Amino acid sequence: MIEKLVSILAVDAELAGSSIAGTVTESLVHPRDKKYFLRHFLRAMTVGWLLATFVSPAVAERMQLSKEESVAVAFIGGYAGIKLLNAAEAVAIHKITSKKEEKES
Repeated sequence: MIEKLVSILAVDAELAGSSIAGTVTESLVHPRDKKYFLRHFLRAMTVGWLLATFVSPAVAERMQLSKEESVAVAFIGGYAGIKLLNAAEAVAIHKITSKKEEKES
């Protein structure tokens, strides 16, 4: 049943599943505060879906990967994608807070 739902929302259900699994694995391996866990988990699911819909099929097509290789690349992309999102968020928050402090002083 879940595979049918994913197949409606994504081009390839296996790519979507592996990409989402990569992001979810990252959120479980690197747990956050309990109060931020659900927010991070939902963000991870969103990043996984976006990667599976837009990035993974393009990479697989461009590199002419087999189905198994495509699934592996989607998993790695999902794991790395949420890590990059977290790093970008930390940089953005740091820049915003430093600009605020400069304006206040």
